[in-house]
Amino acid sequence: MNIQNIGKINQVVDEYFSNNPNVDKVLAKDLMPLFIEAGIFTQDQRNGLPIRQVLRELDSENKLDLLPCAYPERKKVNTNWYFVRK
Repeated sequence: MNIQNIGKINQVVDEYFSNNPNVDKVLAKDLMPLFIEAGIFTQDQRNGLPIRQVLRELDSENKLDLLPCAYPERKKVNTNWYFVRK
């Protein structure tokens, strides 16, 4: 994932929260249509897999701070990924 796409993801998330003032937390996979519309991803696969892969990659490289709204909810086996309002 290049840094330009990280910036686009941040823009999409910021716009989403600006347009939805009553929402404070949203599943990352629920924003896939907006990411596709913005040209970040070409299609959704397996219910949000592309954005989850980006989040996992950033998490494993300790670069999750590049997406300040990203919030991992860690379980014993899986991690649920959310975007939260700043």
